[in-house]
Parts: sequence; C-alpha cells; structure tokens
Amino acid sequence: MPQRKWTAIHFFLYNSPRDCQGLQHSEPMAILYSYKMSHDDRFAPNPYFGVLTLATCMSRMRYNTPVGGWIAGWTSRRTSTSTEIGGEQLIYLANVSEKLTFAEYWDRYPSKRPCAGSEDNEASEDVLEKTKHGDNIYRPDPDAPDGLALVESIHRKPVDEKKIAKDIAGRYVLVCKEYYFFGAEHPLAVPSAIRPNVPKYQSAYGNKTADPAAFIDYVRAHAPQCIETSLIINR
Repeated sequence: MPQRKWTAIHFFLYNSPRDCQGLQHSEPMAILYSYKMSHDDRFAPNPYFGVLTLATCMSRMRYNTPVGGWIAGWTSRRTSTSTEIGGEQLIYLANVSEKLTFAEYWDRYPSKRPCAGSEDNEASEDVLEKTKHGDNIYRPDPDAPDGLALVESIHRKPVDEKKIAKDIAGRYVLVCKEYYFFGAEHPLAVPSAIRPNVPKYQSAYGNKTADPAAFIDYVRAHAPQCIETSLIINR
C-alpha cells in the first residue's frame, strides 16, 4: 500500500495538540547511536504493543547506550540491495526510556513474549501475527546457565548457542516509549544537511552523533509515515 506523503506542515495542521502528545523539540545534548540493520523481521527491534524494545542482537550497543540516549537503525545492502554507502535510509528511531534486566523484562512485559496471545480465542489475527515476533524470549531460571532459559521462538530456530550468548552478553533490554518505526519496506530518506553519523559498515557499538536535534525533529515531523509509532496520529 503506498505511503501517504506528509510534510512537517501537514503533520501539525492535521493533528491536534492532544494527538501529538509527547511531541517536543529534542534536547540539544542528546546522544544518538546509529547502526546498519542486517534484516528487519520485527524481532530486533520489536515495535509492537506500545513500546519499541531491543532485547537481542547488538549486545554492545544495548550495554553501552544510556537511558535518554537515542538509537537509529538504517538500511544496508542486506535489507536493500540498492542501498549505497552514504545513501542509507532510516528504518527506525527510538529514545531509550529504560534499561531492564532480562528478568525484569520478563515480568513487566508479558505481551512481548512470543505467541503470548495464542491461548486467547478472541485475539485478532493481527495480534497473533505480532506475538510471533515477541522478543521476550529469556525466562528467569535459577537452574539454567546465566540464570536464563530460552523459550520457544521462531527467531531462535534452530537453537544457536552463539546467538544466545551474544543476546545475554548485552545484559539489558532497551525499552523505548518514544519511537518511530518506518520499516525496511518504506524507510525514511533523510536530507544530507541533517544526516547523522551513519557507519559505512556493520558496527557493534553504533556510531555516535553528539547533537542530533535537527535530525530527531525531522523524524518526528514525519511520524505519519510510520508503520508503528508511539504518537497518536489521525491518519
């Protein structure tokens, strides 16, 4: 389905202050971490059920990104063969609200567990499809290595011990209550004048941008193009 083209002016004209709750100018000293995504399967990050979460992969970035920091995932040759270095487009932008341990995440976000709604006879097909991609896949277990047991997930089949070790090494789940998810199918093009520091290749830590205020405001203005977002928008 073609995406509706909105401008910043359209966004502010067609949305009341109530609908734009949470929209504000970004803090000038916010730090942004940008990285290239190898794929977009709605698992890492997971943009569903009211918050965007990053619970797997990118272990070093999850460990190092502070609360209040921003993370941005960009297209790569793996997500789109037409992506050239310097021409990457934005898949998502999110602000880190909390850093939770896996045990805390398991308890506080049951909706993010894979197939959490599968036993609900009234759950819609859309909800069931989204729960397949749940990233809350590590259950506290005192008898398991590292105190965590892997629950069944389509994204960890077959079981890969190296991936599990990498997931757990990040120690934290990033929870983002403000987020803008465009997806790899309809990524957002960003003007070069406000483009942040995007790595040329895959980066374990993500490349830092010290003052991404103009970039963040640009993304906020294009929220109506998002597949999933924390803002309430009149389509």
